[in-house]
Amino acid sequence: MLTFDTIAQVLWTSFATSSYLVLFAVAFALVLKVNQIFNFAQAAVMTVAFYAAHAVVSMAKLPGIAGFVAALGSAALAAACLEIFGFRSLRRRRASQMFVFIFTLIVSELVAYMAMLIFGTWPTTIFPSLFWPVSLVGTIAVSAWDLPAIGGMAGSLALLFLFLRYSQSGRFMVAVADNPDLAELYGIEKNRIYLIAMVIAGLLIGVGMFLYGSRAQVQATTSIELMLFAIAATIIGGIGNVWGAAITAVVLGVVQNGSVLFIPSEWQGFLLYVFLFLAIVFFPKGVKLPERRRGLARKVASVDLDPTVPGAGGKAAAAGEG
Repeated sequence: MLTFDTIAQVLWTSFATSSYLVLFAVAFALVLKVNQIFNFAQAAVMTVAFYAAHAVVSMAKLPGIAGFVAALGSAALAAACLEIFGFRSLRRRRASQMFVFIFTLIVSELVAYMAMLIFGTWPTTIFPSLFWPVSLVGTIAVSAWDLPAIGGMAGSLALLFLFLRYSQSGRFMVAVADNPDLAELYGIEKNRIYLIAMVIAGLLIGVGMFLYGSRAQVQATTSIELMLFAIAATIIGGIGNVWGAAITAVVLGVVQNGSVLFIPSEWQGFLLYVFLFLAIVFFPKGVKLPERRRGLARKVASVDLDPTVPGAGGKAAAAGEG
């Protein structure tokens, strides 16, 4: 029989574990919004980030902070290489979206295969043990992993929001996302903005994979499943809506993890494909809010530029809206 304490515990744990899912969804949605690419190669960046942290902490026996730095640095570097040597080259050759899609799938599979050759096929973690000390807050057990994970997710999103809202490069990113050709007419270098978006996505992935790898076992193919979750959240949240993807990732994460109250745990993975099916068939343009609420949501969550903001980015965005 379900009790209030049991439900509260499952909801708290589900919310805490959604922290890394949010970061993966925001990374995917950001690249889709700015670079206009369905970056299925995000799975490759996730694999690189995890195994870099694993090599530093579990194999080299260095402190966790060194593993965290390795995850961030390797993910940012992998994302930058993907943009410079991959997407940028494909844009120069005016490759079709189909070829870009195939390229991203090949990269993900190639990196997964290389990871299996180097590190083996057995599930592994960043730290030798997944046990985290637990403290009771009322009747809810809160592990030492939960609050840092939620804080890391919230801090990453706050930094992203501030960057997009107040930095010149952030405003340029919004302008390029709105109309890349028009933004270039105003002197904004598209390739530089595309690279910045990829690196930021890589940093978000680095944080997310360090959190995930410090709590769960990872195989070379795990990143593909996590990426599929990010895709579902991006579609349901509304393609081009970064913050909508974040909110949707929290909801889907709580639903998926909280489903253990009603279905066996081995069926949780099946729910991921249910989410994808429903997203593609029933919500191809995302969940539509009522008109009044949607307008409020845009004011709160969007980072669209105000035409009165000085700088080329603001002018380009204003011109694009006009």
